[in-house]
Amino acid sequence: MVMDLHVEGRSERIPPGSHICQMYSKVIEIPSVTAHLLYMGLTSGEKCLFAAAPEQVQLLRDALLKAQVNVDECIASGQLILTDDAAPFLSKNGRFDPYYLLSTHQTFISYALRDGWKAARISIDMSWLMDDQARPEQILKYEAASDAVFTFQQTPIIALMHYDYTKILSSNLVVELLKLHPIAVVGKFIRRNPYYINSEAYMMKILRMKKDRKANEGAS
Repeated sequence: MVMDLHVEGRSERIPPGSHICQMYSKVIEIPSVTAHLLYMGLTSGEKCLFAAAPEQVQLLRDALLKAQVNVDECIASGQLILTDDAAPFLSKNGRFDPYYLLSTHQTFISYALRDGWKAARISIDMSWLMDDQARPEQILKYEAASDAVFTFQQTPIIALMHYDYTKILSSNLVVELLKLHPIAVVGKFIRRNPYYINSEAYMMKILRMKKDRKANEGAS
């Protein structure tokens, strides 16, 4: 069986619709994981995208070249997109919008299938993309919505999103992010999350919390 995700000797087979989170503390932790995931996609006839800061894009390019991928040829054919431009992933006012970002993924999938690719793979450094401008609830909305669209609709995509946990001020946000991902890469380890909460259950939890908060406010 071909393995899509490989970290420090451990591998996992990742089916379409998978929604993966990587928690990192150094940018050099991103390329090896992402390069293998994209390599498997490129050799399987899937369209791939990686978006991050220039340094990370170069590291990823180097890792793909090391894996014997003809990066320039893949880019020329339209199969591979490497970009350090955040603008296309932000709303028209240049801000992080969870639903707008999700819509860019759906457009990417549509174009990939239209152009004859079998599926799509997306990898984005969310810490670079948000640049300290996203509220915690916006991040969680994006992740919950992605989980609903990708995992439960078995969308032909594998999405790997990276978060620099040293920049996340709230430890609670880290915990909540992990809850929304059935598979996570933390440091040098791949972990299947036993505490994973699917998006429907998670949204119900948010609604209950909101209802309880209003009830408490009314009682005070």
